Amino acid sequence: MSTAATVRIGIDTGGTFTDCVLLHDGHPAVVFKVPSTPENPAKAILQGLERLCIGAGIPLEEIDFIAHGTTVATNAMLQEQWAKVGLITTKGFRDILEIGTQMRPELYGLHQKKPAPLVTRDLREEVTERIDADGQVVDSLDEDEVRDIVRKLLSSDIDSLAITLLFSFANPKHEAAIRAIVKEMAPELYVCISSEVSPEFREYPRTSTTVINGALAPIIRRYLRHLREALNERGAGQRLHIMQSNGGNVSAEEAEGSAHNLILSGPAGGIVAAAEIARKAGYPNALTFDMGGTSSDVGLIVNGRAQIIQNTTVNGAYPLQVPTVDVHTIGAGGGSIGWCDQGGALKVGPKSAGAVPGPACYGKGGTEPTVTDANLFLGRLNADYYLGGEFDVYPERSDAVLEELANDMELELERLAWGIIEVANASMVGALRVVSSRRGHDPRDFALIAFGGAGPLHATALAKELGVRKVIVPATPGVLCALGLLLSDIRHDFSQTEVSAMANVDEHTTEQSFREMEGRGISRLVNDGVTPNHMRLERSLDIRYLGQEHYLNVPIEGEITSELLEESGKRFHSEHENTYGHAAEDEPIEIVNLRLSAVGKLKHSEQGSMYHEESTTGQPLPSDKRSVYFSGQGWCDTPIYRRKSLVQGYTIVGPAIIEQMDTTLIVEPGQWVESDQHGNMIVTLGDFV
Repeated sequence: MSTAATVRIGIDTGGTFTDCVLLHDGHPAVVFKVPSTPENPAKAILQGLERLCIGAGIPLEEIDFIAHGTTVATNAMLQEQWAKVGLITTKGFRDILEIGTQMRPELYGLHQKKPAPLVTRDLREEVTERIDADGQVVDSLDEDEVRDIVRKLLSSDIDSLAITLLFSFANPKHEAAIRAIVKEMAPELYVCISSEVSPEFREYPRTSTTVINGALAPIIRRYLRHLREALNERGAGQRLHIMQSNGGNVSAEEAEGSAHNLILSGPAGGIVAAAEIARKAGYPNALTFDMGGTSSDVGLIVNGRAQIIQNTTVNGAYPLQVPTVDVHTIGAGGGSIGWCDQGGALKVGPKSAGAVPGPACYGKGGTEPTVTDANLFLGRLNADYYLGGEFDVYPERSDAVLEELANDMELELERLAWGIIEVANASMVGALRVVSSRRGHDPRDFALIAFGGAGPLHATALAKELGVRKVIVPATPGVLCALGLLLSDIRHDFSQTEVSAMANVDEHTTEQSFREMEGRGISRLVNDGVTPNHMRLERSLDIRYLGQEHYLNVPIEGEITSELLEESGKRFHSEHENTYGHAAEDEPIEIVNLRLSAVGKLKHSEQGSMYHEESTTGQPLPSDKRSVYFSGQGWCDTPIYRRKSLVQGYTIVGPAIIEQMDTTLIVEPGQWVESDQHGNMIVTLGDFV
């Protein structure tokens, strides 16, 4: 089913809107945005599904594949509303979550406050056991002690239990034994073990990752089971898949037990779609800019591929040791609130009006000025065409809240509104520099792909600041994350720590380890309904210089041989040079981890164009004109175009605004925009010739 699907739905839950896309081979895409329902995200999802099916004239039970990007895990972590989780660890390591590492935000800050651990000390227990770094049992597991500990934790009404023993990545025997005892005593309790969640060395990030999974799994399980039940009633429950942070889908059943893989579920879809668009448009190197209602996500595409990192942090505090699409998120979105600090300076965000009450102009009770309110006041948004005219907004309410803050700050109204835009833009430029220039990439060598409901509103100003020459706006930018869910394949990641100097690697043992992981990967893909000819197994090695703390991931192909290992060493030196600006080719190197990605290639529906496909050229005519505020220009009489009326081959010179259902593109004076053969709008920064 999954590899031959032809009618596919992608639904991405955002902070303000839930984005919905339906693709059917050869037919125009059906796109809707519905207001998110934070109190019950499934409610908006079901509303979106109903509208998609009505719009396409297809009953829900005939849908072949549903992919969902969820923010449930993300929001639980951000709001610190996770489940009550207990922890069992090796004797002497009860406080690993509080001790952490020597790394801290401010190296010389004497009064730094560490974030509270996810598991309080009274719910952390030690057990007598010891396995050494080679996987040999030194001290046997005391099973009677385990039972006493489990009884104690169960009396505390824990929702889940995480088990992390010191060297379980080398031998999971004791972790598996503890889990068996727990399941015998409490069959319904959710239990996760580090040798399955994150079977890698470094006990602190491994423990943190396992605990994060334990803290989120009951919440994710409850949410997904509720959603699946609702879909089952409509005949589509078995078709639900969930986007992971690594840019691949898994079945909803598997996602229930791997909540730690869903932290970046939604943003990952946008990066996947942007990479595909960049390749087709002829810009394999691109910065991605996804601006929604509550936040902005930025990423980097190099040689047509999204960048994957093996370690990240949640809330900037809790290590997460899983493959993740490299996305940097800041609290700057359309709903970000403008405010005045104690020193009289204008600030924007990170507090957001979200979906409820939303910006003041939504008329849902918002009483503070937001970025959306500022854009509306400055003429950059059309009150009569918000979401294609289906969503009522109230400009007078934006005017009122902006005027109140302007009076408090003793600023002219338009200066205050533009100041909100400038402050938000400065934050977003900084985020784009984090993923580009701070990592050794010159942003001037990249295009900027703008998406999200608010991305094209701000993208051309950001590009000007960064020196970027091209801005790409896809056909459906406001729902690109949802579209990316349908461009993603099924993916399962596996890893195994095997630290060995490159010169001493046992080729046979390493090959056997890869084949064991491949066996598990193939089994997972078979369970997903993937046929052998649609499976792809991708190997890679984590390599570092001997004694180095950090490592780089190097893809490899083929059976482990001395020649392959020699070639991987050369690639490591080259990658180190590209990443850090230097390499030490005479220094010994070592392999740290073996990694395998088992990918199930899906048949992706061909998207018909949402817009006119005539090949004629000619100057399009604006549908309207209005006064719009531009930096350095003031108020300009600006032509307004509807994207659905544009034919291929058009050229529009700024200033101009191009509106569509899911977003608005600002073309500033001195910029010009053309279409390409894939339905993208390409904005060029510079004088029109």
